[in-house]
Amino acid sequence: MTAPVPCYHCALPVPPGSRFTAVILGERRELCCPGCQAVAEAIVAGGLESYYQHRSEASANPEALPVQLVDELALYDRADVQKPFVRHDGELAEATLLMEGISCAACGWLIEKHLRSLPAVAEARLNLSNHRLQVRWADGQLPLSQVLSELRHIGYAAHPYQADRAAEQLASENRLALRQLGVAGLLWFQAMMATMATWPEFNVDLSPELHVILRWVAMFLTTPIVFYSCAPFFKGALRDLRTRHLTMDVSVSLAIGGAYLAGIWTAITGTGELYFDAVGMFALFLLAGRYLERRARERTAAATAQLVNLLPASCLRLKADGQSERILLPELALGDRVLVHPGAVLPADGLILDGQSSIDESLLTGEYLPQPRQAGDAVTAGTL
Repeated sequence: MTAPVPCYHCALPVPPGSRFTAVILGERRELCCPGCQAVAEAIVAGGLESYYQHRSEASANPEALPVQLVDELALYDRADVQKPFVRHDGELAEATLLMEGISCAACGWLIEKHLRSLPAVAEARLNLSNHRLQVRWADGQLPLSQVLSELRHIGYAAHPYQADRAAEQLASENRLALRQLGVAGLLWFQAMMATMATWPEFNVDLSPELHVILRWVAMFLTTPIVFYSCAPFFKGALRDLRTRHLTMDVSVSLAIGGAYLAGIWTAITGTGELYFDAVGMFALFLLAGRYLERRARERTAAATAQLVNLLPASCLRLKADGQSERILLPELALGDRVLVHPGAVLPADGLILDGQSSIDESLLTGEYLPQPRQAGDAVTAGTL
């Protein structure tokens, strides 16, 4: 028994008797389905067949991508829908799209080349690390629905990306905390070396002039740690003292500030112990703890944003006569009846009125097996 031939586009087995083929790179290649054939022909027709030479993994099967109806894509041409994620700069519009189906760097090359070949597209840049596509185009010549449709033609689904403000704020705070931690770690090590040279336990033969210089060097190295890296502690302490609360920030600020002032007094008078190494070490450990805490909060916010992004942009609302109409999700009101097709994401919390199915709640509960649901059972938005 011979092994089935893999599809040249997606690498899935080609069914016996399949007649789907396409001429790619000068040879006729076997394909598994009409979806792969249509995508491969679109890539070749666009002069982008070099994609198959550059890719490191097989492309996603078009049939595995979420199906977007024509009327759903048309909703993205409405001004009220575009307002949250489309920015206008003169005749050009700019939007960030979240891509699905990307498997390797060649996918990014294909997407950018295909969009840039469109006359109305001024710029297309894909960030492979987060699968976000930045597009600038003349929306007067090319509607957004057509941009999404063009991406579908080459086998990729795209959705508007709307960053969660809380996640953005946490990411900004995380970058600042990382810089403060880096400054504290780098300068503390240098300040410790300068301070240790003045310790009598090491019996370092230093001239009085060099001893004074090292004390002042340690002080100058510690100053950025106190006033830059430890700024969050002092700001928090000032805020808490204004509200007459004694918190950890107050005690930490007193310890760091007191040790720093004592070190300055020692540097000036030349008598006593330098505490600059202790200040830097204390600040470094506290900042490291806070940074790890922020990272945990950022991961939690990212998980929450992922659940929000699971919700579809539109849904099918049932009218009184039993006919369905596609509406935007914000237009859905309490008491509305919604038609959900098999394999679709539930747009809202509610009760099943008719029918039965299995619901995938793995992202909410961690249960990887679909759970059976029938009429009268409650279901949750974002489940599949």
